[in-house]
Amino acid sequence: MRFLLVCLCAAASLTPASGQARKRPAADWDQIYLNPDARVPVNPSALVLETTANLEPGTAFDAGMGNGRNAVYLARKGWKVTGVDLSEAAVKKAREAAAQLRVDLDARVGDVETMALPRASYDLILCLYTEPLAVRAAKKFIDALKPGGLLVVEGRHVEALARAAAQDTASGFHDNQLLNLYERLRILRYEDRPMSAEWGNHNDARGRVVRLVAQKR
Repeated sequence: MRFLLVCLCAAASLTPASGQARKRPAADWDQIYLNPDARVPVNPSALVLETTANLEPGTAFDAGMGNGRNAVYLARKGWKVTGVDLSEAAVKKAREAAAQLRVDLDARVGDVETMALPRASYDLILCLYTEPLAVRAAKKFIDALKPGGLLVVEGRHVEALARAAAQDTASGFHDNQLLNLYERLRILRYEDRPMSAEWGNHNDARGRVVRLVAQKR
């Protein structure tokens, strides 16, 4: 299978991975997922759809799974999926969606940052719109991938979050940060460009979104 390398990096020097600020508590996420008016995405990520379109099903780990929009999709395609999220309300929704569609999904409430992941066990790891987690758990994700396994990351640039809400400015990605963090992997696709984020203000096409698809050597 061939992969396309897309690099639309912002013109800036490489910066070291900086520590990201506090993560949002599980109770805050529960409130979001329990709020019927919350703008929570329910369809699979476009990046996940594109990346997995021609892959044979294997073992997948969805870090910060949320309501299971990607985990359930993969399970329907025959993947053996484990999904973890801080929010009990989100995990409940994922389990309900899997049960409704009669697919197997190992959906767990937990903190990926503190849990141990088995080494060289996953063909695919997803980490979407949980920017601090993609930073803090980089080594863990790399170690947990099988040789040839893929990592898929998507989230907002710190610049986009700075415009949206000042209290969230420390949780976005910095220029080329993911390239530094995952330099041990083979970068198949990297984008840093203005586009509509799947999380947040969906109508703001000016915000920078960062995407990474990388493969373990």
